[in-house]
Amino acid sequence: MNRWKAKWGAVMLTFMLMISLVLPVQAQTTEEEKLSQLLQAYVQQLSANPNSEGMSVGYEVYSLDDDKTLASYHSDKTFVPASVFKLLVTAAAVSKWPKEMTIPTKVFTTGNLSNSGVLNGDIILKGFGDPTLTVEKLDTLAKNLAALGIHKVNGNVIVDESYFDNQRLGEDWMWDDEPYSYSTQTSALSVRENTVNVTVHPGKEIGESPTVTIDPAPDYLTVVNKAKTVAGSNASLTIDRTLGKNEIAVSGTIGKNYSANGYTLTRTIHDPAPFTGTVFRDFLIEQGITFKNKSTIEKGSVADDARLVAAVESPKLDDILTEMVKESDNFYAEMLTKLLGAKESVVGSTAAGIEVIHHFLVNNLGLEDGFIQKDGSGLTRLDHISPHAYIQLLNSMYDGPERDRFISFLPIAGKDGTLKNRMKGTAAEGNVMAKTGSMSGVNSLAGYVSAKNGQTLAFSILLNGIYKSSFATNLQNQIAIAVAQYPELPNPPASTPESPSFPLAKVFDPLLDDPAFKGIIKGAVIYSTKKQEVLYARSPQSLLTPGASVKLLTTASALDNLGQNYRFKTELYTTGTIRNGILNGDIIVKGYGDPTLATDSNRQELGGPTMEGIAQDLKNAGIHLLKGNIIMDSQFFTEDVYAPGWTWDHESEQFQPQITALSVNHGTVRLQYEPEKTGKNINVTMEPRVDEIKIVNTAITGEAKSKNTLAIKRVRGDNTIEISGTLPAGTEKGFKDVSIDAPHLYTGYVFKNMLKEAGVNVSPHSQVVSAAKPADANLVNSYESPPLAEIVTYMNHHNDNFTAEMIIRSLGALINGKGTFDDGIDTVYTMMNRVISTPFDMMDGSGLTKYTQISAAQVASLLTAETQKPTFPMFYDSLANAGEDGSLKTGLDNISSPQLTGILENREDMPGLSGYIKTKDGDLLAFSLLLNGYSQTESKQLVKNFAQKLVDITQ
Repeated sequence: MNRWKAKWGAVMLTFMLMISLVLPVQAQTTEEEKLSQLLQAYVQQLSANPNSEGMSVGYEVYSLDDDKTLASYHSDKTFVPASVFKLLVTAAAVSKWPKEMTIPTKVFTTGNLSNSGVLNGDIILKGFGDPTLTVEKLDTLAKNLAALGIHKVNGNVIVDESYFDNQRLGEDWMWDDEPYSYSTQTSALSVRENTVNVTVHPGKEIGESPTVTIDPAPDYLTVVNKAKTVAGSNASLTIDRTLGKNEIAVSGTIGKNYSANGYTLTRTIHDPAPFTGTVFRDFLIEQGITFKNKSTIEKGSVADDARLVAAVESPKLDDILTEMVKESDNFYAEMLTKLLGAKESVVGSTAAGIEVIHHFLVNNLGLEDGFIQKDGSGLTRLDHISPHAYIQLLNSMYDGPERDRFISFLPIAGKDGTLKNRMKGTAAEGNVMAKTGSMSGVNSLAGYVSAKNGQTLAFSILLNGIYKSSFATNLQNQIAIAVAQYPELPNPPASTPESPSFPLAKVFDPLLDDPAFKGIIKGAVIYSTKKQEVLYARSPQSLLTPGASVKLLTTASALDNLGQNYRFKTELYTTGTIRNGILNGDIIVKGYGDPTLATDSNRQELGGPTMEGIAQDLKNAGIHLLKGNIIMDSQFFTEDVYAPGWTWDHESEQFQPQITALSVNHGTVRLQYEPEKTGKNINVTMEPRVDEIKIVNTAITGEAKSKNTLAIKRVRGDNTIEISGTLPAGTEKGFKDVSIDAPHLYTGYVFKNMLKEAGVNVSPHSQVVSAAKPADANLVNSYESPPLAEIVTYMNHHNDNFTAEMIIRSLGALINGKGTFDDGIDTVYTMMNRVISTPFDMMDGSGLTKYTQISAAQVASLLTAETQKPTFPMFYDSLANAGEDGSLKTGLDNISSPQLTGILENREDMPGLSGYIKTKDGDLLAFSLLLNGYSQTESKQLVKNFAQKLVDITQ
């Protein structure tokens, strides 16, 4: 293996040389040519360090005085921009609304106010999208009502958030960001940016639970306090908000002698309008206003006969925009995006706001329509834009009537905002005014520079694929400082190595250079395992979001560490005694991550075990009555059910199930549906039926050939499935598999039903509970999955995320002793360290997360290394054949080639294809194509074109 690593290290060195920037050899003398050479030299230096060589870089520098580009590099590629995306909503807002505009929050009342101060009606608090609303202003509103003479309210506090829609989070925002203030929920009625302070004070004695306080609205949240007071003055606390709930979970330790001020963190809340109403009600009570039932906070809208009795206003628009841009406030950006929709198109939604922004940018400012916007803040990784688009925006705003306002919002290098501590003591300090943007793997900077020659220059720098953020900010600083010094610049290097030539360049260069896909960042490698030669490469070291190609790493690690014949197990236990067929004890099912476990033969795959069969075994053992509980032990894995970076809005989709060590049917329940008579509710059945899964069916059968708007979604943090929309009459019967909450408990509910069907009665007092197997439990039977070789074949042929994640967490438990995503991924890192020396990031086993970053060269390295392992036949056979089976059957339609095998990612936001193809002369080519970015022509077509060329060259 060491010899192989050395051999492959030479190949990787070749890859490093391939990404060297090519600068003209001859001397250049003009100022702009000198600037261009210098900036490219800065970028070229990145390839010399493994911590920065994977960065994808795009920039453009433009003279606003001379109307010409001074320097550019990959300026037409589209990048995930992060917070620099706020410039879009800023430009639209400042151009459409006056600087003095304010946003109100109003209070109305209904009913009559008696002479004794009794309001026989409701108090209605209505929001209009003020992102700055404070608790102090709600206090002011409460005092205004008290001044009216109100002492008692016989009605409720109604919160009206109807000015905006009810979508709380942005598209594809990540679930693990939710507790933090940069990812707070939005509502037209929001206070304190929908956050609370959680403060922990130590108990009086060691061993006691600390005191946890919430401010404001302490009654709005539930606290689960598992923390302990310990000796000393340090704190090691975890403070989280439970997914989809207003529950604060506190764990860890705090020293008895910790600071008297306590340990405080800010956390977000769920469902903002009732939270705001609760804060308001608490202030009303403080003013001596009592409620008949301590007031119920209800959602509603202002009645036609309601009277306006009080109002407060936000700060002026330009004050809001200054805070939003200089401090990069995501909440402000999202609220203003919805406000643009509400004010300009009468729909207070993110989509409507984006449409207003897009129309303004394209039709008013003249931006090329080659970018995609999905939120206002840049928090989603579905946003993509090019450096050139920013130059168009900055140029148009500079030439427009709101130039000074727009520029005034930008952070100033070395002075304020997010640039306060950057570029101090350089030519950029005080002269660079720019918006920053950063999140994991992403860093951006765009704005204006007052150059040394007196000119004003616009610049934009977008960076993706960042392994160490310091390299990204350093590059931005270097470029910004150089532009501020312009035209007095240091001499750039005179020359660089010549560009390498690849045997297949004439075949694949035109393909990847197709103008239809100019916005796409491409990483590609084709490697001959027979000749040990790179046949083609394009940006091979660029760290890109790989999608399903990650399953190759999971497959390889599983075969390496567990072997092709490994079988997952599920164990059945009992406690207590069995007399006369009565079990006076519990039944325990312990899971060990078997991805093939099913409810019954109808859902069985690969011949794996079923709960139906397990129930029958208990019947055959002579048990006909269970008096105890059904215990589901899923503790082979830790309690976390989602990998980092999975998204909130896909939690009910079958491709993003919760991952527990005990789960049936891939963690889903199947809902079959068909239309009824026109105007009637559609018919929905659950398979298998479980009473603990609730269905709310409001979907209607529509006219034949009407639009199908059927939507099936599970409520977050709950096992209630809502079915809505219209299903046209005549639609064939269909089904949808919906991911469920707490799959191990669902498995228990199914098992309870299966026991009854098998003839094993269950006591009415028996419950399905989640707990560890008791130490004195008796093993009844152990059930095994099919061999691992069959399981990874199923996974790769069907591009199955559930199976990949069950495997990766099982690897963590079996190899590293802990069933976490991280511990499973560590087995992959260990394997890859034998093959490559360059770093990458992997955050799940399936490729669903966008946190993962890997290069085409690294994927090709793995594929090549696999050919030397004894497990290679199983690894190779696990991959789908192009156009013939599995995910490649539909993904590469019209391309049928058993010689082409691989894994295809079908999602438009991260398409790609990695695998092998056999040539006529017996060579096996390992290849990887990874694509990130946005193109108006579907990038899936580029994948198909690439696959077809691979087939063509082997004919």
